[in-house]
Amino acid sequence: MIKETLKGYLMDIACIRTNPVAEMGSRAKNHTKTCALMGHCVESGYGLVNTQGEVVLLDDEATPKIVAVLQQINAEDEIWLQVDRQEKKGKMNTIKVEEAKAPV
Repeated sequence: MIKETLKGYLMDIACIRTNPVAEMGSRAKNHTKTCALMGHCVESGYGLVNTQGEVVLLDDEATPKIVAVLQQINAEDEIWLQVDRQEKKGKMNTIKVEEAKAPV
């Protein structure tokens, strides 16, 4: 069974789709909690963007876990998350989401 831990700035998939790849890292850093909790953004799902601007899209199981974390944190932007995933039936599924300290 494969297990992995991902870290990155949170961005909803609706916003990932509309931002230029060359600016993804800086735009993800400034992506807001308010935007991430908007209805159509929640429905689109989420991804993590690392400091190099590389995107990993998360599975549907991540969405309610991310929303729960967003509702508990005070930060409005620079939302850096740690996501633990494991393989289940050939797919990577999110098992845990938590706020983490962003890189300097």
